[in-house]
Amino acid sequence: MTARRLLSSVREYSKTVRRAAIVTEMSIDEIRRGPRPTKQLCTSHIRNNIEMPTKLLSNAAVKQQESPTLEKLVFDPKGLVNNNNDTATDDKDVNAEFEAAIKQLNILQSNDVTIRNSMDNPRVNTKADTLKYLERSGLPLTKLEQLSFIHVAGTKGKGSTCALTESLLRHNGVHTGFFSSPHIVYTTERIRIDGLPLAKEKFTKQFWKVYKRLQERQEFELDMPAYFKFLTILAFHVFIEERVDVAVLEVGIGGEHDCTNIVRNVRTVGIASLGLEHTELLGNTLPEIAWQKAGIIKPGAHVYTHVSQPECLQVIRQRAQENQAILHEVPPTRHYFQSNQYAQHWDNLNQVVKLNGSLAIHLATDWLSQTSGPLHRDYTLNEAKLEPEILLGLLNAHWPGRCQLVEYRGMRLHLDGAHTMESMAVCTKWFAESISQSSSPRILIFNRTGGSDIRQMLSLVNRACAYDMVCFVPNYATSNPNAPSQVMVRFSPEQRMMRVRDIATQWSQMCTQEKQPDRGQVYSTLTDAFTSIRQRFDTDNGHIEVLITGSIHLLGAAISALNYMDQSQT
Repeated sequence: MTARRLLSSVREYSKTVRRAAIVTEMSIDEIRRGPRPTKQLCTSHIRNNIEMPTKLLSNAAVKQQESPTLEKLVFDPKGLVNNNNDTATDDKDVNAEFEAAIKQLNILQSNDVTIRNSMDNPRVNTKADTLKYLERSGLPLTKLEQLSFIHVAGTKGKGSTCALTESLLRHNGVHTGFFSSPHIVYTTERIRIDGLPLAKEKFTKQFWKVYKRLQERQEFELDMPAYFKFLTILAFHVFIEERVDVAVLEVGIGGEHDCTNIVRNVRTVGIASLGLEHTELLGNTLPEIAWQKAGIIKPGAHVYTHVSQPECLQVIRQRAQENQAILHEVPPTRHYFQSNQYAQHWDNLNQVVKLNGSLAIHLATDWLSQTSGPLHRDYTLNEAKLEPEILLGLLNAHWPGRCQLVEYRGMRLHLDGAHTMESMAVCTKWFAESISQSSSPRILIFNRTGGSDIRQMLSLVNRACAYDMVCFVPNYATSNPNAPSQVMVRFSPEQRMMRVRDIATQWSQMCTQEKQPDRGQVYSTLTDAFTSIRQRFDTDNGHIEVLITGSIHLLGAAISALNYMDQSQT
């Protein structure tokens, strides 16, 4: 190491030591208010690495920035997603380059036929295919193995479990990466560093670097990874570039054959709740689906799950034994809030935290324990002990688009991207409880882009309450469906409208059978739907309850539409 580099390292080390503060005893009220403005949380995880200045610098980067929330997405005055990391920017050149990258990325989207046939197509499906593109992109597997991963699969709750796990680790001083899908508004949401979406400029730079390398090494015209596979490889490049301590990795579909499953340095594995999904790919029974999900279990890993079905647990247990991995069944989150010390915080927790907090607690503390020694006491079925950093991480965690409430100009928006029967059951229960004391008009905005059980799902949504207005609309914010931010290449605008009209027809038929009024209407954009709602119910002088559900992309279009309407009125 040169003298200049050594001096620079020492300076950075000194600044980090000055920034870091030992966590002292904090009251529950202090924890609820958040960290003191003059201090940052620090644990023995930092102190254990003081002999390595660069490692200390990484681990001490405890960013106590506000987590992005849907309120911020909606109410940003410029109508942009401003997460304090220049995701939103006024730089026209940066925005233009970003939109060009997104436009090129969208071309990589697979059509539905390709997705359905992928399990039978070894070139498309196999992990060897992902490894091929990874190597071509300039990132050998041996270098990827330098990263530590927490890998999470499941039918419902895997994304929120990952988000909570990342929050818990970040509040313990860990420099985190997080890869998830899908995004709500911007593609950059899928790749996060320390809880924040990747900045547009960084995303664009990394995108073209990886894209051009792959393009230069094509063996035939269409020899490029599909959309999700490309983003997975891109995320790996970003995590290496950012030198994260750990990457929290959400499985795309299934697990066994998912392109995220090429990672090997996985000490901690999570399997969230299971249900029937993607049966054409994963199997027609729960045990078959459990086998696919448990395919992410690595030799010697610690596996945590709150799967409840005995037949699924048996499959997961067997796959864990095959890999000499240790399986732990976690208790409900409520288990940790039974004592008087913590009970008062239960009602302050988001529904997502209540459902998936326990699994996240175990994943985060397991990784910390394996990486830096016993920083926290073991969490067992017989003991409920929350460390201050863990409680703070739960209380500050945000996962937009899942059981999310947003107030907007006389409308209380209930946002949930439920797209399976199991997740919709949770969504409708949450909505019914949320409006139980309200006599305001109830509005439903619904769309679903796939699945054969649409009639059953509509019936489930219908049972939540009596709606005064029902809007069926494609995932378009405005009348410009060709905007790169909302383009889905695999469906034309005409195909989307046909799908929406079919859903509306099934709703109408259900209403006839149930002998109830059919208040369903079809709109071509979310802007049109919101305009109609506000005109009919005079939201400037009243208050209405709006449930937006069925597709995570619908939520993104809704947020973009509200931003567009804000800009139009200013």
